[in-house]
Amino acid sequence: MLGLPETGAASFVTELVQNSNLQVYFQSESTEEVNQVRKLSDQQGLLGQRIFADQGKNNAIALASNLADVIFVQPPSTKPATQQELLRVLRPQGTAFTPTYQITKPVPEGNDYWDHPYHGPDNNPQSTDQNARSPYRTQFLADPKFSPMPEVSVAAGGKVYKAFGHIAHKQNQNAILNTLMCINAYNGTILWKRKLPEGFMIHRNTMIGTEDALLMADNESCKIIDSETGEIRDEIVIDEKLADGPVWKWMGLQNGTLYALIGNKEVKVDTQKSARRGLGHWPWGMWKGHDYSDPKKAFGFGRTFVAINPATKKVLWHFRDRDYIDSRGVCMKNNHIFYYCPDKFLACLNIENGKQVWKNDDKKLLASIGSNQKAQHYVTGYATTNYIKCSDDYLFFAGPQRLHLVTASAADGYLMWEKEHGNLQLVLRKDGIYAAGPKETGMKLDYATGEKIASLPTRRACTRATGSVDSIFFRTRGGTVRLETDSHSAQHIAPMRPPCQDGVIVSNGLLYWGPWMCGCELSLYGHICLGPEKNSAAPASQAPPRHVAYGSDLSKVEPLAARNGDWPAFRGDNRQSSTTNVSIPAKTKLSWTAQVTQSAMPTAPVIAGKLIFVADRNGVVTAFDMQGKQVWKQYTGGAIYYPPTVNNDRLFVGSADGRVYAYEAKTGLPLWSFRVAPEQRWIPVYGKLISTWPISGGVVVQNNTVYAAAGIAHFDGTHIVALNAETGELQQENNTSGTLSATVNSGISLQGSLYIDENELRFLAGGVYEIARYDLQTLKCLNTPRAEVTSQYRTAFYPYYPNYGKYLSIEHTLADRRELVHDASYEGSAFTNLTLKEALPPGAPKVKKEVARWLSMRARRTGEAFKRKNLWIDQKQRRFTSFIVSPETLLTAGHPDEKSDAPFLTAIDINQGTDLWSHPLPALAVKGGTAINSEGTIVVTLENGQLLCFRKE
Repeated sequence: MLGLPETGAASFVTELVQNSNLQVYFQSESTEEVNQVRKLSDQQGLLGQRIFADQGKNNAIALASNLADVIFVQPPSTKPATQQELLRVLRPQGTAFTPTYQITKPVPEGNDYWDHPYHGPDNNPQSTDQNARSPYRTQFLADPKFSPMPEVSVAAGGKVYKAFGHIAHKQNQNAILNTLMCINAYNGTILWKRKLPEGFMIHRNTMIGTEDALLMADNESCKIIDSETGEIRDEIVIDEKLADGPVWKWMGLQNGTLYALIGNKEVKVDTQKSARRGLGHWPWGMWKGHDYSDPKKAFGFGRTFVAINPATKKVLWHFRDRDYIDSRGVCMKNNHIFYYCPDKFLACLNIENGKQVWKNDDKKLLASIGSNQKAQHYVTGYATTNYIKCSDDYLFFAGPQRLHLVTASAADGYLMWEKEHGNLQLVLRKDGIYAAGPKETGMKLDYATGEKIASLPTRRACTRATGSVDSIFFRTRGGTVRLETDSHSAQHIAPMRPPCQDGVIVSNGLLYWGPWMCGCELSLYGHICLGPEKNSAAPASQAPPRHVAYGSDLSKVEPLAARNGDWPAFRGDNRQSSTTNVSIPAKTKLSWTAQVTQSAMPTAPVIAGKLIFVADRNGVVTAFDMQGKQVWKQYTGGAIYYPPTVNNDRLFVGSADGRVYAYEAKTGLPLWSFRVAPEQRWIPVYGKLISTWPISGGVVVQNNTVYAAAGIAHFDGTHIVALNAETGELQQENNTSGTLSATVNSGISLQGSLYIDENELRFLAGGVYEIARYDLQTLKCLNTPRAEVTSQYRTAFYPYYPNYGKYLSIEHTLADRRELVHDASYEGSAFTNLTLKEALPPGAPKVKKEVARWLSMRARRTGEAFKRKNLWIDQKQRRFTSFIVSPETLLTAGHPDEKSDAPFLTAIDINQGTDLWSHPLPALAVKGGTAINSEGTIVVTLENGQLLCFRKE
């Protein structure tokens, strides 16, 4: 929405949201209008949830391209938005309404659909989409974050359809077991869900997307599901007498005719929920039905092909074979269906009349194809995977069940050539066969001879390969390898790897990853979409200035009277040491409570000059006095994930709108703001609108300099700035560390909160580099570039995954060199008990642990290089979201293991390991959510939006 219909009509926006399911981005050139919308939305609990408001020019809408379903333009007070800008922001088939005209965006020429599970009925996962070209930018990150097994996806008509299967390996997958979803292809909104029948194994070719419907077949019928409503529009049932049974094994759509393989009832699969916490890392194994021991009951085996008119449901022809056909070995191209009966024959049908064109039982061919091998293993892949593909002239056998890559003639089925390794994921392109394989088996091959043209990077494990117009995508050791086909260079997309069964789907001019059923060294989880960088944002020349000063003299601010012993930064100081020299009271009592927010998670608190400062994920900064009374409140454009920092009477905060803000700490008077983000480009991230380059790691201040970092993923760019704390003017900038290695186009992703250590600015860097390191004076990146296409580090970044990234580890050395130790894995599934260890022997090196602690959990079983006596071990199995270490007492907040509904604030005697006092909390403390002032007053922010104060009793 651009502008208000009249001054003071902010209610127009809130009422629109309250009377619809819309999420609204409001933009106006008027500061007054933006403030009105923010304040009223905040009062009604809508700000940062369903309403997002920011200031900007009408001809530079701050949304990414192809994002908005609808645009409302109010009569402009100044220059109106251009049609070009409205069409840029609208998604295809979206509509803009202006005072003088209405315009609908057409579907761009060159968009392709991924309308069958393997792109088309030929099973060749090669898109013809002309618009999904590199370089890329993030289009959206969306729910669902995690997937049960298996997962099948198709995309058509501006929608992505995802079917989720019957096995959950972690608790976070239970909610969508046996579920079908329809998702807006351009902004990730889940449009509708419906339950799938239990007992039917969905990993097969029985989903087809069309312009206005989804064809979804199961063990009873083919449902024609309306794409807009999710309601069953019609149903196609095949007479059991015609086909041994009612179960749909395979289907393909060509030129408006539906073709299917129908047959016997199958082994019913059991729905399996999980009680395991954390992310991924699930066990493999053959589950019920995957041994394929009996073709009469095995998944996908049938004997009857049919051709159907979907409009009339009339069977146009049927063909029945004597033997059982494996639907994993069925594909269709041009006018032919090719099908395979294991160990018996390969055959071809004419789809116009259902007549058999040829049948080949040549012994040499069958020996080369070989018997079906066992799969269902992280190296080989899934037993249910299709293993046949076709081009105009050739048939190809390869995949998890195959020992050899075999090529036969499409004209008669006779063997053309074979290769030794069969566990290859094929993508068929005009310039050759791209065969992604494990170790050194990956190669590009000539169609006619099978001769090797080039080697391919190693494919890691099971995930299938797919192709776009300029790239081949498959899994590497951590992340995605993008083989650039023109240059044959290997590029690295580090934060996510292709999802297990789907691979990277290319459709609607965009690329889609996820969600995942595993957590293999990922930084980003969810349904993730990338689009072409070209024309993905408003022209930079039309964007508002990066630096804005709100006063003429920024050197003078009202004194705050900060004191030693205050808690002015996240976890106490720029090192996030969580330490204080103030004594924690021997007894405490609850003094007061305040509600920071009703609708969003607050940040941790900071304390300075007898004021408490808290921000929240609605983009609000609030100051309270030490009695819990609100002193001032200010708004930013986006979520605030980490607390403000107070320095020299000023308060600084980073917002997900891509800007750093400075306020007079005592009064909240705005001083200046600076946009670290290179452009104004907002995208949906798990249901909220934020910048493509959010300030998601907080800010740190040292020597009158404010340091901030902006970004989500390295391929969008990672931007680091040093700003003058007094004026907000830019002192230094680094915009290049997102691409540290030009060879593989990989670099640093912002995946942790900012801190200063050893005179370096640092934060977690994503999968390739564990810690990002920058020189404080020059902002030069100090990480050594790595040109390998590989990731090894894990993160679950708290801003985006607060359920997983909230647990803290501690490795604190006391004055006498004894050590407080507690390890929490990055996703909260593995912990050690809090322990006080004796001092290391003189000269003994301290064991370095990875930040994610995942490998630490494994390493602890192998023992330490220097065995140290445990002086005490906490036996209460407690997990912690916050620590404050004082000279004699450790203040903790957390919950007992497996009892997140019993949160506590507890003080522990460091010498004895015993509890001095403990208070139950009404909700869990946020990450780092405790603070203490010079008088020993303790404040805690909770996930339910409350602020609690405890004082000495």
